[in-house]
Amino acid sequence: MKPWMRAVLIAATALAAAAAAVFVAAPLAQYGKASALQDKGDVAGAYEALDRMGGYRNAIERKAQLQAGVVSSRSAETMDFGGYSWLVLEERGGRALLLLKDVLEPRPYNEALTDTGWEACTLRAYLNGTFYNSFSAADRARIIETAVINSNNAQTGAKAGNDTRDYIFLLSLAEAKLYFTTDSARAARDSRGTAAWWWLRSPGLEPMLAATVGSDGAPGYAGSGVNYTTRGVRPAMWVAIAQAA
Repeated sequence: MKPWMRAVLIAATALAAAAAAVFVAAPLAQYGKASALQDKGDVAGAYEALDRMGGYRNAIERKAQLQAGVVSSRSAETMDFGGYSWLVLEERGGRALLLLKDVLEPRPYNEALTDTGWEACTLRAYLNGTFYNSFSAADRARIIETAVINSNNAQTGAKAGNDTRDYIFLLSLAEAKLYFTTDSARAARDSRGTAAWWWLRSPGLEPMLAATVGSDGAPGYAGSGVNYTTRGVRPAMWVAIAQAA
């Protein structure tokens, strides 16, 4: 073999080895991230990290375990609160995570078509202002201010902005997948009984887009323009249901 051919072969082998190392390292890093997030109590974040790994190691089994854990925590499937019917997504320490059973109303994620994230969007201001204040004083006392984690878009890295503290919020993409095992279970209807799209708080593929759930219940990673007026609002909140043991 001529020297130049040997050099080309060695270089190609080195490139292939490097590519293989990156391929292995990427899911390995996500696997470690999932464990760290789970240790911190960020179940949705851990689920999202595992979901990016496909069939790597026991990622599928761990995802199923996380989902089974939140499902088994529920003492009831639905709950009436503040004049609305809610799905019970999780119970923990005398608290319940509630998601409105039906879409509240169509409303833009942000009034203007501009780069925005959950922290600065007008929908967050509405939910934690007008909507929150529509509950009675007794009900507001049961709504728990929550540390809300805002993660960048997993595919493009579009920025989600800072984490926030909210009484009322939207589910993230990761939470929408964690708490529902099928698209049909995730689907929602509006006040007319029509299958409806609804907003998630996560960014879409770019900062002028926000993630959604389609009328068929499928999560929309690409997202819709933040000023769309045809996407519905499906609020979520943690409420006190009993004294923690």
